[in-house]
Amino acid sequence: MKEVKTFLLGPGAECRPVTVLATEKVALDTLMCHAPNAGAGVLVDLHVLVDSQGNIARQIDHEGLRYRFSGSNTTWVLVVS
Repeated sequence: MKEVKTFLLGPGAECRPVTVLATEKVALDTLMCHAPNAGAGVLVDLHVLVDSQGNIARQIDHEGLRYRFSGSNTTWVLVVS
């Protein structure tokens, strides 16, 4: 079986390899991008990723596809290969 690799794709098509650092349960309505029809009190898994230089990126949507690195407002997209 092939190894699954994960990357965050950012501005200028910069691609950083990442691994999962942690998974947390958070209220759906606390995420920046969430489903408008979500009920109150719904919990989702939020993933925290880390790149090879130790930069931490937190999930900002309910789908698990968009992330932001600490101290940045730039959105990065999760790519799995």
